[in-house]
Amino acid sequence: MAIAEVAYVPEIVLPARRRFRVLRQIVRKKIAMLAICYLLIFYSAGLLAPVIAPHDPNEQHVTLADRRQAPSSEHWLGTDTLGRDLFSRVLYSARTTVLFTVVVLVTGGLFLGLGLGLLAGYRGGWIDTAVMRTGEVLSGLPTLVLMLAITAAFRSRITDMSFWLQDHTFLGQDAGTFLKFLIVAGATVPFAWVGSARIVRSQALAIREDTYVEAAEAMGASGWRVITRHIFPGVMPLWMVGLSGSMAGIAGAEVALSYLGLGIDPPGSSFGSLIEAAQGTVNLEHYPHLLIASAGPVILFFFAWNLLGDALVDLLESRTTQAR
Repeated sequence: MAIAEVAYVPEIVLPARRRFRVLRQIVRKKIAMLAICYLLIFYSAGLLAPVIAPHDPNEQHVTLADRRQAPSSEHWLGTDTLGRDLFSRVLYSARTTVLFTVVVLVTGGLFLGLGLGLLAGYRGGWIDTAVMRTGEVLSGLPTLVLMLAITAAFRSRITDMSFWLQDHTFLGQDAGTFLKFLIVAGATVPFAWVGSARIVRSQALAIREDTYVEAAEAMGASGWRVITRHIFPGVMPLWMVGLSGSMAGIAGAEVALSYLGLGIDPPGSSFGSLIEAAQGTVNLEHYPHLLIASAGPVILFFFAWNLLGDALVDLLESRTTQAR
């Protein structure tokens, strides 16, 4: 018994040491740190938007002098076609993106993607078949078309429900925006877990055959303990790589739906509605700052997540090469 414990403990300690080694390697990669710094600034700005926004994002000034102003000391990114401060609206749009990605990440990427992937990879059998076949069906469907259909189907009931929430809850005037946010998130979650579940499941299938997992099962460890203590640390690196690659797509879904008028509508702030309002030949020729301020931050957001994912893939491949 003592020999089994001595051989078993080092295998548990090694994954933690490897995770710290990965963190040190990420810090040394400039492109990864640059992406992380921008994402930290973006998420901090979104979360603190009500505190740091210099103006009310919905306050309109419809005089010609106030509309579509160029960037200045008073309005850092200028004003939009209704005279609203564009910098404040960008901050609140970042908050929408932050909340949307966090909600979809927790529900789709974490609970569904990671949970179902671990369960399917470790248990196998009919559970694995059911999870993977469901994922294959969802991945074979036209995602954006279905998301458009789901959001359009529920929009007819938003008005009545928003009036009820406005009168009976603390949401007040934000009831309509809250409902639209829930509908967009609800339309995205069913498709957001498939990729991460596949990655986690493939890694879990390999790890469950390792000696230290078999030793834990032989010592009477429960399935829950084996998954959380021994398989989960092993799938974390690959899951994070897949997650970083999918975050841009998750945020892009909300931006696309808002751009098409089926997401967060004005006066709520979203990068999709900002870009839609900034389009047009006149704006592009005479007021290009409207489109730059609206699209620039979210494009950099997409690039940052993709660059971080590429950096994580490079680190993972280098570790695999060294191990060989």
